[in-house]
Amino acid sequence: MKFKFYILLFLFQLTAVFGQKENPFKNTKLKINWEEPSKNEPQFNSITLPYTSIFDKKDDYLKRYSILNQPQKKESLLVVKSEFKNPGDAIKDKLNKETQQGSWDDVFFGKFKVTTPVIKIMTRDHMDPDGDRVKILLNNIVAYNVILLETEFKTSFIELREGENTIDIVALNQGLAGPNTATFALYDGNGNLITTNDWNLNTGVAAKFTIEYIKPIEKK
Repeated sequence: MKFKFYILLFLFQLTAVFGQKENPFKNTKLKINWEEPSKNEPQFNSITLPYTSIFDKKDDYLKRYSILNQPQKKESLLVVKSEFKNPGDAIKDKLNKETQQGSWDDVFFGKFKVTTPVIKIMTRDHMDPDGDRVKILLNNIVAYNVILLETEFKTSFIELREGENTIDIVALNQGLAGPNTATFALYDGNGNLITTNDWNLNTGVAAKFTIEYIKPIEKK
């Protein structure tokens, strides 16, 4: 009898439990809102750092430090550009040209004074001997008709008249190479050097000198 009573009591309580509006054992579905952050979660302000690629062109930087855009240095006011030519340059250019091509004009080597009636003229080829020949004129008269220029000096003597004398050493040819290349040296009768020089002359061109002979005063 007691057993039936307990069964009826259990069924009565079970019916009361299911009859409640809110079931404490019922699971509530969890709803996640992906659009709005939770009010309880802390908020962080993010900072975006700029990132520059090594392949990005830095035109401003390149222009600033390019050697093509360096400021030009201004010349100092102390630097004065000369507009005048050195007169010696013209003579130098002329001699350089004559050295290669030979002079086509007679060359005057100066005027000199001596106190001896006889002078000595020595001539030779200052380049490789190639058959150069000259002749010597005294006061427009041939004194030596043909002198072959060789490695060693050849000596010629000239007797002067009192006063001025003109001496011409004329190139008879230009040898194998050309031009006529000669070295001359003039000495007075006492062996004192009057003048010496080289020439590069074309055929028919002369090296000219003026020698003034001053007769010494005889001592009584």
